[in-house]
Amino acid sequence: MYPGNGRKDKVLIVMSGSNGGMKLTRQAARVYHENGFPSLALALFKTRQTPKDLSRVPVEYVENAVVWLKKQGYVRIGVDGMSKGSEMALVAASMFPELSCVIARVPSHFVSEGLSGSGKNKGPSGTSCWSYRGMELSYAPYRSRSFNLLSVLLKEKELHIISFNRDKDVKPEAIIPIERIQAPILLLSSKHDEVWPSFESATLMEKKLTEIGFLYPHRHIAFEHMSHAMLTELPRIYKMAFQSERQHPKECERDRETLKKELLNWANGVW
Repeated sequence: MYPGNGRKDKVLIVMSGSNGGMKLTRQAARVYHENGFPSLALALFKTRQTPKDLSRVPVEYVENAVVWLKKQGYVRIGVDGMSKGSEMALVAASMFPELSCVIARVPSHFVSEGLSGSGKNKGPSGTSCWSYRGMELSYAPYRSRSFNLLSVLLKEKELHIISFNRDKDVKPEAIIPIERIQAPILLLSSKHDEVWPSFESATLMEKKLTEIGFLYPHRHIAFEHMSHAMLTELPRIYKMAFQSERQHPKECERDRETLKKELLNWANGVW
């Protein structure tokens, strides 16, 4: 828990992606804290208290966080998820009306198959990423049943795995029902996303929200150069992992300055 300046009117639950653990989650949550805004860094998997793999992760983690935050006296509770965390953020917000703000960084508009294993043995789990009350959520499976990440890195000179994540067979039941969300929604995508097609997903969701006459504010911001690693400060290892970060460092830095400004504006102003 990061208390910010001690205010209790709003708080954001922050979640990161398929990296798991707490390192990037804490980093993203601290940005809010350092700017006076309370945030809760929430682990989804790969910690002592959570599953070791991104498989059947309980949506109850968010539900329980909402209950706990209410007990701490917080009035309005929102969610900020990045990458796989955006799936959880959008899913949770569609299920729990207590979530009154949604920020989805490099999002997916549908639930994907989970991942299990590590290193060269990491691959599709054959299960959903998420579960609720013991039941798996419907998901779109990977077409490829194995990932040779080392081969990809050697060939592409970056973490270029979008081919694994594109052209999935997305059945209607796997699409996240964003129309059920009762909160303003900020979608943040990258036109240089080489991990999965976040720009396409965010464009589809923004179009849907507009067409249905969604009652709450919604906006899609697409960054021109920033990679899938949509953090306001990028660890060096991620700069090395993506070509766009290496080739356009100044442009990516400007994108990140804009990202920080938009996040704080949405949390403090729009919400």
